[in-house]
Amino acid sequence: MIQTVLGVFLILLHIVCCVLVWLGIKTHLLKVKKYLMALVIFVPFWGTVCVLLLHLQMLTRRDNRIEPGVEKLRVNEEIYKNIFQAVSDTDKKIVPLEEALLINEPGVRRELIMDVLNDDPEEYMDLLKQARMNEDVEVVHYAITAMVELSKEYDFCLQKMEKLYAASPDDPEILEQYCDFMEEYLNQGILEAQMEREQRKRYIRLLRQKLKVKTTLSTCVRLFQNLMKTGDYVQAEEILGLMDQKWHRKEEFWILKIRYLAERKKGAELQQCLRQMKEEQIYLSSKSKEVLAFWLD
Repeated sequence: MIQTVLGVFLILLHIVCCVLVWLGIKTHLLKVKKYLMALVIFVPFWGTVCVLLLHLQMLTRRDNRIEPGVEKLRVNEEIYKNIFQAVSDTDKKIVPLEEALLINEPGVRRELIMDVLNDDPEEYMDLLKQARMNEDVEVVHYAITAMVELSKEYDFCLQKMEKLYAASPDDPEILEQYCDFMEEYLNQGILEAQMEREQRKRYIRLLRQKLKVKTTLSTCVRLFQNLMKTGDYVQAEEILGLMDQKWHRKEEFWILKIRYLAERKKGAELQQCLRQMKEEQIYLSSKSKEVLAFWLD
């Protein structure tokens, strides 16, 4: 009897921990990725402990580093006085990372790239790609090493997600976590062309499965974007048709339709689409207007 009561208590405690961790992730109180919920759910107690430790590690790391941005590193004014003209005393020691890689000071370049490696390479992927083309062999080596290590981490997470999904293919939460992970993985730009294509096809299959569970605008947008990147215009047009039926007045639909017509070079249909938007008074946010201008150009 005591063992039964204890067992029920532990199960309830585990459920409460899962709910609290999920709420913490959703409200961004816990600085961890959504797909780590699988660890919390399937590894009682220790999964929660690991997530909390990871959260504390992220907080500690953020406290001990400079916030990411274009103007991240402060360097000695003397190094750059012949290159950059200071506007104020506080500005003259600030150098954009992209420009710092161009400076003819090997020691400085190497110090900068090492700071990135010791910081969070994931947040500086564009910089690492630039560093791969640098004339400094050591800088190139550091950059490639960082990208390889980052790729290994993603591959490891991908394997875990594959196992979780294979064990519970009908679990909508795991499917959601899998899709979120694939979106983040592909957006890093660390995959070679052939591998990226294969992973994008995998992601498309997951998104289609997600649509079967529940048809949402965000899932349709993701699916359309990935279909366009793989050149599957027939399926992309079908998704546009689905969006037209369900979300005709949504700006996301119209922007994607314009992108489709522009990439397919259907000028007459594009002009007709623009007239239709004007006649139906489709509202566009400032961000959507920027995207619209890009595709029209």
